[in-house]
Amino acid sequence: MICNGVWIYVMLCLATDEVISSKVSWNLPARVAKSFLTSRHKRSDPRCDEVEGYCEHNKQICMQHNENSREIRCSTSSCLPTQTCYLATPCPSHWRIGCTDDQCLSFPCSNGGSCHDLTGSYRCNCIPGWDEATSCSTDKNECLSVPCQNGGSCTDKWANFSCHCTKRFNGTTCEKDCRPGHADITFIVDSSSSQESDINRTIEFISKFVNKLPMGANDYQFSVITYGFTAQVLFDFNDFSSKPDILQALKQIHGIHSPTYTKVALSKAVELARNTTSGSRLTNASHYIILLYDGLSSDRHDAENYALSLNQLSAYHRPIRSIMTVAVGRSVDHSEMVMLSNKPELTFDLLHFDDIYNKILKDTAHKDCTDCMRHTDTDIIILQDININQTSVGYRSRQEAIRRVIEKVVRYNADAHIGLYSYTNNISQVFPLSWSNNTDKMVATALQVDRKGSLASNLSFALNQLRQKGFLSSNGGRGSNRKIIVIVSDGKWLNFANIKRGVTLLQQSHIEVVGVVAGQDCSYDNFVSVLFDPSQVYYVAENDFTSLESFAGMTSYYKCDNDIFIKRQ
Repeated sequence: MICNGVWIYVMLCLATDEVISSKVSWNLPARVAKSFLTSRHKRSDPRCDEVEGYCEHNKQICMQHNENSREIRCSTSSCLPTQTCYLATPCPSHWRIGCTDDQCLSFPCSNGGSCHDLTGSYRCNCIPGWDEATSCSTDKNECLSVPCQNGGSCTDKWANFSCHCTKRFNGTTCEKDCRPGHADITFIVDSSSSQESDINRTIEFISKFVNKLPMGANDYQFSVITYGFTAQVLFDFNDFSSKPDILQALKQIHGIHSPTYTKVALSKAVELARNTTSGSRLTNASHYIILLYDGLSSDRHDAENYALSLNQLSAYHRPIRSIMTVAVGRSVDHSEMVMLSNKPELTFDLLHFDDIYNKILKDTAHKDCTDCMRHTDTDIIILQDININQTSVGYRSRQEAIRRVIEKVVRYNADAHIGLYSYTNNISQVFPLSWSNNTDKMVATALQVDRKGSLASNLSFALNQLRQKGFLSSNGGRGSNRKIIVIVSDGKWLNFANIKRGVTLLQQSHIEVVGVVAGQDCSYDNFVSVLFDPSQVYYVAENDFTSLESFAGMTSYYKCDNDIFIKRQ
């Protein structure tokens, strides 16, 4: 606006100089007269229209702002409908009017809009917020273009709009579909000798998964492969269109006496994903493998290399988006599970059904939707057995395991809080949950904890104390987050019934208990006997702490809204 004012002033001076230097009358050329027409909002002094003497002595002002005069004098003009009227002389006694084909010389565009002359008409380019249909004189209704998609309602705002989205949609224009879906899921079931006694638990897990997800060509599709020495397709994505049929087919799974060749099963799942005859939707859906086994493959090296080759492919060429491993069995090797999944957060167990279910929902919904939120505020208490009866070599192995638990958890989830307690017949706090998030500081303090004179340890008493006080806010506890106790011991306890009872009470208080088995003097079977499930026992082989990455993965998890398939975001 300032620049336009300067330009008008310069043109006014040039025009005046032209008149004076040429000594012509006030019958100005049309080019000069038109140049004095300015914004419709600029009004001249009324005396320019009413007082001849005033006008004659203030010609420059009266000609610079003459829109009011133009409207008055041109009201009876005989210009054609495609023309506009302009003033040729400035004062009441000498008014002259003329007609021009340039519609923009009437300055029809309000509120700073720019005018473009058309044949017999004009077009206004308005600044944001003003409506071109009314020559920029009124607020533009941005809702007239119906910007809100998927049934969303629009509210007009100044130079903007807002959408109120319906049901499951989200985004500025409700363009994001927050309903998860379009995924082909293949369950691979280890039915070899080591799994014969756990087949029913596996079937129950798959049945629950199928029942919770919507099924169909535009939703989720399922296939199941069983394997031992060879891999067999129980059913592919095409075979069943109803959940009852799938649930009935699952009853055919049974254990067989055979080794566990996992690579064969993985390659069979990839074959299903790449073959449209199996009902695969290829690139029109995400493909997942959920491998339910114990991590004890007979062909471990081949299985790990095959999974690695799949995970190293670019996202565009990868037939399987994720391999998710679920621990099931009387003995579990988490380290192989981590190697096949390639990520700690993709290893699970049967006790954490919601973790894997919600992970699938999160991955198959729009990335910007917030129905599934990641939770990282996990509180972990390491409970270290320091009785003197442990071998020095075994004790050092377990101290090293504690170091690796701290390092891997902090590296994977910096929001996790870690506390350390030691126990024999009593329990002692080494550092509380709120003490530090500095890895080196925690490790240095943990390594200074030495064995004590007691020959035995009262684990049930220690667990009871932690249940009552360990996760209090005064010790750094954080409310309703995930709480975990990690038992690090040689496992040579006395009263297993009391320990089992203590673990049960903790579970009822929503506190999970896991164990870390490290050192040759450690009893794996004793851990299995007191914990809820063998998948809660993390075995550390000599100088191989990969299994602890699986534990770190459980410190971060997703929670999704129960009505995710119907609710508005």
